[in-house]
Amino acid sequence: MRILRRNATTFEYRPLARKEEKLINGLHTGVMNPVYGDPVIYYGHISAPSGFATDNLFGVNTQYTHVLLMSDMNADIREDGIITWKEQDYDVQAVRPTLNVLAIALKKRTVNHTAGE
Repeated sequence: MRILRRNATTFEYRPLARKEEKLINGLHTGVMNPVYGDPVIYYGHISAPSGFATDNLFGVNTQYTHVLLMSDMNADIREDGIITWKEQDYDVQAVRPTLNVLAIALKKRTVNHTAGE
């Protein structure tokens, strides 16, 4: 299966840059907050998960709300980044390359990165 550019949607991917310790009144808390890098624009097809093949692609224990399919097999998308699509942030749960597409499991975040964490 190939993804045509005219059918693909635009989304932003932010890779994890580093983790910083949260400070309260200058005191160390031991809580590490993720800091994400600059957004990178990609194209792909995002849909709700359905079907037997989609469920087996990521395994039985992976919890996800959407599946992203990309024809760019060289995209540098890792499982520690976030994807912004339609003003909603998603955690990357799993990345699985197939023969023609890159399949990525996404899980909706409870707190948006754009709204502040």
